[in-house]
Amino acid sequence: MSGLVRHRHRWRRLAARLAVAGVAAALTATLAAGLQVHTIRVTGARRFRAAEVENALRFALGTPTVALRADTLRLAVRAVPWVADAQVRISLDGVVSCDVVERQPVAIAVDGPARAMVDADGRLLGAPCGEVTGPDLCGFAADADGRAAVLRATPEAESRWGARLLRAERLGPRDVLLVFADTSCGAVIDPARPESVALARRVLTAWTAATSAAPQRIDVRVPERVAVLPAVPAPAAAAAPEGVS
Repeated sequence: MSGLVRHRHRWRRLAARLAVAGVAAALTATLAAGLQVHTIRVTGARRFRAAEVENALRFALGTPTVALRADTLRLAVRAVPWVADAQVRISLDGVVSCDVVERQPVAIAVDGPARAMVDADGRLLGAPCGEVTGPDLCGFAADADGRAAVLRATPEAESRWGARLLRAERLGPRDVLLVFADTSCGAVIDPARPESVALARRVLTAWTAATSAAPQRIDVRVPERVAVLPAVPAPAAAAAPEGVS
């Protein structure tokens, strides 16, 4: 066989291989385009907006499904404040399915004009939506542990006082003013000692019976000691001008 014929065979084999490689590359590109994430579906959001989870996953759109990990997407979803947990599935046809578990709001955090729902761990969940039956927690700002301490103390405080807690105001790191539904008189306590509310309640009952007026606040932060801030006296009626009865 002449050299010219051998060269022709080589070129034909090379051309055939290049054609196969080109077809394979085209198929790979087509499959990659067809297997990109194009849809995000969120379930489990009832009180909160599913759009917040969709936004957290938006970075996955257009990414090949084989290049994504469900754990990575789950971490992104759990960064949404009101999401307690999530299950994420990625299908080969480009659909990301996310089923979320919501955190449950049990109080409202009030910081100036800002209001946000709070869960039992003191975590801020977002602007109020729907009904939240727990107390207002005022002035705690970024003190999530302080909010959580008050919420842990709330059931016993309500039981010892005998009424629902309406508001808890942070006065210091371990000082909280509690206001209950049945009186405007507040009780200042250490949230670590919610049982001290019982003493504040007894003092309120005795003080009101003796003076016919509830005090402004009762401080029981120090064990076995009570400080009472009396009510502001009502202004005396102006004296009638002389000669007028």
